[in-house]
Amino acid sequence: MFDGSYRTAAIVTVGILLLTGIIGAFAVHADPSVGESLVAMMNEEVFNNIESENPAIVAFNIFANNTQTSLILFIGGASFGLLTALILSFNGFIIGIVVEFVRQEQGLYVILAGILPHGIFEIPALVLAGMFGILLGEELWKELHGNGDAISAAHRMGKQFLVYVLPLLGIAAIIEGFITPEIIQLFI
Repeated sequence: MFDGSYRTAAIVTVGILLLTGIIGAFAVHADPSVGESLVAMMNEEVFNNIESENPAIVAFNIFANNTQTSLILFIGGASFGLLTALILSFNGFIIGIVVEFVRQEQGLYVILAGILPHGIFEIPALVLAGMFGILLGEELWKELHGNGDAISAAHRMGKQFLVYVLPLLGIAAIIEGFITPEIIQLFI
């Protein structure tokens, strides 16, 4: 199903997310106000757009938001993977900041309760989308040098995106909308 180039792209994707996540966590460790500012801004700008009393609406909004991000990660490969790497870096940095800030404020169990239930589906979906973007960028580079076919690769990976990424995002959104809030309440 996935060959060596997929494995390499997955390692690059995870590496970018981990490295920038660690940098984000260190930023909060060095100055907790970084986390406070970001979480306040996210509550205002992001979470207000997905908030609802109806878990189905929350799940749909999360699915739409994550699908948009995943599509940008994949299609960003058309920039030879640069946009994909930039979006991965930004997301990793933000995740690192939020995780470290919440860990400092509410503890490790709240982080685990808030991430694990849906994260086991959402994180692989985002890694796959980033991986497809990196591979698309690589295929464009090959085509530029006369030995690739970016259109065929984009078509093939687009099908894989639909088969793997979208279902994972759907499952993650349902869990995040319906189950994660209940689990978090056990630890707050």
